[in-house]
Amino acid sequence: HLHRGLETRGRSLESVVDQNRTTVRPTHLEFVGPSKRWADVIIPEGGFNTAALDLVISRIQQML
Repeated sequence: HLHRGLETRGRSLESVVDQNRTTVRPTHLEFVGPSKRWADVIIPEGGFNTAALDLVISRIQQML
């Protein structure tokens, strides 16, 4: 998100870091973090974890 804020949106580093500190991180801690206990699968590093994504895609294809 840092790259997107700086490059795409033309924001300052201070602005992006401040938003992360005041909004993004607290919201993650309040809502996303606690909801992990109900998840069937958690993919570390999200879309950058190709091995885990391949596993999920394979499972979905088997179900179809």
